[in-house]
Amino acid sequence: MNDAQLRGRLTLLAISALFITPIVLAAYLYFSGDAWRPAERTQHGELITPPISLPDIALNPATGDDRFREVWSLLVLAEDQCDNECIVALEHARQIRLSLGPKMTRLQTVFVPGDSGAASALNPAEFPVLIVTAPESGETLQELIGSWENGEVFLVDPLGNLMMSYPPGTEMGDVRKDLGHLLKLSGIG
Repeated sequence: MNDAQLRGRLTLLAISALFITPIVLAAYLYFSGDAWRPAERTQHGELITPPISLPDIALNPATGDDRFREVWSLLVLAEDQCDNECIVALEHARQIRLSLGPKMTRLQTVFVPGDSGAASALNPAEFPVLIVTAPESGETLQELIGSWENGEVFLVDPLGNLMMSYPPGTEMGDVRKDLGHLLKLSGIG
């Protein structure tokens, strides 16, 4: 075997290795176990499976406006009184909406008070675009959701499905990331 043949065979082996090595590596990673795989979930909130379809609730009792079916909604619920956790959740929801910039029209913040006293404790100047429902809506939602904590935030899709929840104290940056992903991928709302 002369030098030209040896050099040709080594070149053939090197080119073959370039194509075969990725296939062998992929097969090894696929069959070797789960240690190399990324986390299965990327959302920060708790996904509600199956999503809870919300009834037609008049979001604005004065006009009877039903907008759960058109835009994404951050739903903040209060049991009886809107305590500090509830106020913080409303402030964070407002900041999330403002952080969306031109996409802020795709999100609304809805407050569902447990009673009429919870809504009266809010300063309207502080929450100018906050939609406050009638207290009866809270009773309807409690039947569907079960129990919740003051300051818990729920995400409702434009089709009116309750799909994610965030417990009190959740970093609102995490909620913003989830919402950013959903708005980017969603063609509705």
